[in-house]
Amino acid sequence: MSSYSRTALWTETAEPMPRPPSHEFSNVEALNTIKRHPSLFKVSTPIKVDVFESLLVDHPNPDFVRSVCEGLREGFWPFANTHVGEWPLIFDNSDRPPKTQDELMFLQAQIEKEVDIERYSQAFGPDLLPGMYSMPIHAVPKPGTNKHRLVTDHSAGKHALNSMISHDDIA
Repeated sequence: MSSYSRTALWTETAEPMPRPPSHEFSNVEALNTIKRHPSLFKVSTPIKVDVFESLLVDHPNPDFVRSVCEGLREGFWPFANTHVGEWPLIFDNSDRPPKTQDELMFLQAQIEKEVDIERYSQAFGPDLLPGMYSMPIHAVPKPGTNKHRLVTDHSAGKHALNSMISHDDIA
């Protein structure tokens, strides 16, 4: 019996993490938004990627390791089909007002925290930029407390982010 976990053993034969398919690069407006506003698309991870990579220099599957490190630096492809040319270039589905003043205060404080730890980008104006979609957020009560948790509904609406991902690609 191996002393390595099943996950560690899987990495020895795993295919490299996928890159976006070529047709996704035809969305020139979205690519220009990323190029003109790189601070809005920062990839943030607590992992020290250079150290992680150096620890795996002798890994038996260097292509997989390279792809994971590239994903940690540049972001991972979420297996999405963004329906270039079929779906709107911009879609704002965020208009879900909080139900109570407590929820509003929680959401404002939580957004500020998310910006501070770089999970959310800084404000950039009142309108989404080309290629951006915005999903609704909610303050959901935590059971047995008077606290809330932040939930982003990636499945809400006709052009939901989750509907861009085929179940067959991730199952």
